[in-house]
Amino acid sequence: MEKLSDKQLVTARQEFKPYLASNHNVFSKLKLKTPLSAFSQKLNTTFESLGCVGYNAAKKQLTATINIKRTTGYSGSLCTNGSYEYVRFYMDYQNGDGWEDMGVVGVNVHDIATSKDCDGNNETPINYVVRLDINPKRANCTSANLPVVRAVLAWNVIPEPNDPELTIGTYVWSDKKDAQIQMDAYKFFIPNFPIFELDDLFHSAILNPNISLNQLSVEHPEKLSVLNKAKASLMPKALSFTELSGLYNSEKIKPHRFGYKELHQAMHISDSIAYNEISNMFEVNNWNLNDSLVDLNTLNCDTQYEELVCVGADYHREALVGTIKIKKSSGYNGGLCTAGSKEYVSFWIQNEENCEWVHAGTSHVTVHDIQEVPDNGLFYSVVLPYHFDGLKKDCTKPQVLKVKAVLSWNVAPDGMACSRWGNILESYVQLQPKRVFEGDGPEIVAIGGVDIDYINATGLTIPSAHFKFTGLPVTSGSAFGGLIIVEAETNAFDGQRYKVRVDNMSDGSSYYVSNSFIMDEAIYVSNPDPVTNEYTYYGDASNNSLNAVAKFYHPTNDAIRITIEHMDGTSFSKIIQMDNASPVLELNIENYGDCSHFIKGLPIKGDFSVSESHIEYYRLSTNINNVPVTILEHVTPTNPADTAFSGNFEFTASTTKNCGAITLYAKPRTIVNSIKMHDGRHLPKTICLKGN
Repeated sequence: MEKLSDKQLVTARQEFKPYLASNHNVFSKLKLKTPLSAFSQKLNTTFESLGCVGYNAAKKQLTATINIKRTTGYSGSLCTNGSYEYVRFYMDYQNGDGWEDMGVVGVNVHDIATSKDCDGNNETPINYVVRLDINPKRANCTSANLPVVRAVLAWNVIPEPNDPELTIGTYVWSDKKDAQIQMDAYKFFIPNFPIFELDDLFHSAILNPNISLNQLSVEHPEKLSVLNKAKASLMPKALSFTELSGLYNSEKIKPHRFGYKELHQAMHISDSIAYNEISNMFEVNNWNLNDSLVDLNTLNCDTQYEELVCVGADYHREALVGTIKIKKSSGYNGGLCTAGSKEYVSFWIQNEENCEWVHAGTSHVTVHDIQEVPDNGLFYSVVLPYHFDGLKKDCTKPQVLKVKAVLSWNVAPDGMACSRWGNILESYVQLQPKRVFEGDGPEIVAIGGVDIDYINATGLTIPSAHFKFTGLPVTSGSAFGGLIIVEAETNAFDGQRYKVRVDNMSDGSSYYVSNSFIMDEAIYVSNPDPVTNEYTYYGDASNNSLNAVAKFYHPTNDAIRITIEHMDGTSFSKIIQMDNASPVLELNIENYGDCSHFIKGLPIKGDFSVSESHIEYYRLSTNINNVPVTILEHVTPTNPADTAFSGNFEFTASTTKNCGAITLYAKPRTIVNSIKMHDGRHLPKTICLKGN
């Protein structure tokens, strides 16, 4: 394929959507300026590419860093809808089952003009991080669980599911990257955990979910003793200096590595007694403290054990993320059944007004000695939730900031100085535009995972809606079901009290939400006042990155009005349409009963019906004729008010097959649990055939 100029590349991006929407066989009729060969290629990384792939075990999140390389080609400025970069993750647990599709997540990107940082350098590339929550397979700490992760990036097209080899979908503007990660071990399958002694407590806790284990054991000293024993056993043992010295003696790992924490302490204490205690500990184990300090002082930004390889920001869920590569099999203070050691990353943001660095915070991951570390290393992601509200600007002034990350092993970084073990990495991140906030009262930002700007007056979603924290598209005209998450301005009212009222628009009933809920992946619970039903705003990003103010279930299929009330009388309301019902399907086959009575080569007849208040489409298909899969009906209703559909069908049975199925499928336009679209409902009926 001939190489395209920059101008031609931008044109190709503009014409990509028309190309996808067309029948590729009539490409010439489109009269596009871009040659077909440009759309026939795969893995073009001119505009975007994958940086790092990693995993955060504490949050159970896969991460991928996306490098946005250019200023144009992303379908519009920050004041427009822009476009989306999607990443689908696969995992291979290396157990013979092959790749498992873990899901997909996206990020909203735009044309962002290049500006200069405080040092006069171009602020490119911009590094975005996407995070996917997963439910991984785990194992005991006695064996390492090191799956391979594959990330597949695609611009403006969701990568095809179950396509790890990129053979089915469209991957023109795309990239692919593999990395090996480490799953955390089960916590209860450890030596000395009193699982049987806790049986009564667990039984009581399950039957009384509003009462904690601590509360259940308060009046029973023997149970409290068992609970304390369980807590102690859950804390993996930290190996002592003496144990580490013996462990690493044969591997010739010196104390300026495994004793770094003690050496760091010795360098910063003025108490001679404490210093002598450390010196004696070294001497007892046949090491010299002064020699070890000399060895340590020869190091600066040493990356032979670990290295910070990517830094970026989660645009939607607002967090700073650093990806670490672990390079060796030992030297991390113990195996998976021990406390191991910590890799700290301290994040700094440069204030463009005065070019000073502002400390955003420090986070860490736990690492261990793992004998099966691959040659390319293991990749861990350090996540620091951070609210950027005070740094955001209007969409006409895109905010791109320089971020500095400092990695330090087993000792938290001291300012921005390079650690003995670790390194420093800088990158550029882009913030969401500042939301226009009117008035002094509350404001709902999103309901059911969708920004309220994309929910119409009747409570249904409108075109171009996307899930707020995954970037995935929401079908236009969708209702809401399952768990309803209400997100609102929280930082502006941190510490103030509020209530959440729900009004049923059909029967006039009303109630205040009064349940406790977990605010985020961190186990922080928001509890309402049992008398007044008042909650407290909690704006700490580390525990409430979703800005959640309520999580509740409303079981009806009616429209409801959700209102946040402040104690000063101010309030904010939004209506959503509920739909908790699944499609009702009927499929009747003439003379259906004993499926073996159908004759090969003869007609099979029947009728079907579909009932669904918010239907996207339904489909009737079979694989019992001579064509492997034939769609007999595929209808997308043109009138949203239509809720009931029916019809008849007839087709000729296969002359060679012995069995198969007729399947009726309906896909509703319903958001489920504030995180995804409804999967739809299948109704299959098995057909068996016999000869004449």
